[in-house]
Amino acid sequence: MYALHSRVRYSEADEKGRLSVSGIMNYLQDCCTMQAEDLGVGLSYLAEHHIGWFVTSYQIKLLKDMPMVGESIVVKTWPYRFRGMLGYRNFTIEDQAGRVYVQADSLWILMDLDKLSPVRLPQEMLDAYTIDPQLEGEWNLRKRKLPDTMTRVYDFTVTKLHLDTNHHMNNAHYVEAARECLPRGQKISQIYVEFRKSAVLSDQVICYSVQEENQRVVALENEEKELFAVVEFTINNK
Repeated sequence: MYALHSRVRYSEADEKGRLSVSGIMNYLQDCCTMQAEDLGVGLSYLAEHHIGWFVTSYQIKLLKDMPMVGESIVVKTWPYRFRGMLGYRNFTIEDQAGRVYVQADSLWILMDLDKLSPVRLPQEMLDAYTIDPQLEGEWNLRKRKLPDTMTRVYDFTVTKLHLDTNHHMNNAHYVEAARECLPRGQKISQIYVEFRKSAVLSDQVICYSVQEENQRVVALENEEKELFAVVEFTINNK
């Protein structure tokens, strides 16, 4: 298990001064990136071998009100399974006393960046990581079927500020774009996000949305109806 110690920064806070959804997403990405760097299989290693990790899905449970600006947090991550080209990874965000704010499950695929095809994990990468048990609880990373009818909400264009080191729109931006489809003031208890196709510079992204009982489903597509991502918010009405 790898732990990243931090304090909630003002730049990571929402309008209520609590750790924001994009802040959560970035901490998950940063924590597993820092683990890879410390184990010698980080960005330089990936670039040297022309490979890269791509997350295909997240299930993120928000268990309590998020920490406020200035509060200390510990972000933890660990892989619990590798299989061929796939990696399964858990996360938690906790306070200093071990009380859990966030739990997350995720599925990743290792890609050959020259051939743009999946590739099995090298043995030295497998040897670098320690496998720990999967988080207990109900987890489901399987693909969701989109509702038949959804409403077009708004469009935007991918710009340079959206891009990451893979020259694709960063994962957190898909979720933030989907959040624009939520009515103001709704409290989120779970986020499921499934990545289908990477949005790149100058792509037009069209956001469709529908409310189904306590869930808001958002589809991010291009003009040819190809799906970039599906984001499913579970709303806590209590």
